Amino acid sequence: MSLKILPESFIINDINISNSHNCLICPSVLNKFKEIILDNADGCIFKIDFTHEIFKTQITEYVNCLEFTAPKGTIILSNKLFDKLFIDFTGEYYLNIDVFLPPQATKVIFKIENKDIFNKADIKGFLEKGIDKNFKFLQVDQCITVGSIALKVKELEPYNICLINNTDLEVEFDIPIELPPPLPENKETIVNQQEINSIDTCEPDDNSDLQTLTRDELRKQRLKFYTNFKV
Repeated sequence: MSLKILPESFIINDINISNSHNCLICPSVLNKFKEIILDNADGCIFKIDFTHEIFKTQITEYVNCLEFTAPKGTIILSNKLFDKLFIDFTGEYYLNIDVFLPPQATKVIFKIENKDIFNKADIKGFLEKGIDKNFKFLQVDQCITVGSIALKVKELEPYNICLINNTDLEVEFDIPIELPPPLPENKETIVNQQEINSIDTCEPDDNSDLQTLTRDELRKQRLKFYTNFKV
């Protein structure tokens, strides 16, 4: 089923879909998939496929519908999804939509960049409350924010996209290991033999022609020089 894509600025009520995978869809989609939706107590999400004419590629995303109140033949997406589809707000774009029924998640592993979450007294309760309030599904590599805590979904079971609205999650964390700084290298000072000879002794070489004169001999040499000097 093909729908025209509209940005979130077309929302005329107080629903907020900013920075999310939530959307508003026209009523005709509800009419088409009504039986499937009603038969699934856990609910469903929607798969959207967009063919980018310039990049010659197909992009697939998954969205949660908050209301079936979008204008006829349209879907209202968040600005975040506009970025993911690489489209602007001025062009006219269409996508294909279909209902999608992922399983409920049984296990999720979050990758974290900071450890502030471990200051929470009830980590699991904090996550379940925050996720249940703001997310209907999770998918692998999805970046989410719960409160002020940024998390990335590293692994999901039993599928790479799962509902999380009616499940008892088993939560694990992939914590980056902080390695100690490397020890400084022990650099050896290498000095060649010639350098050693030049600084180790002030004695003349064995083949030196220099002579050591006494004060009296030096005086006689100077006297001899000036006596023989002629203008």
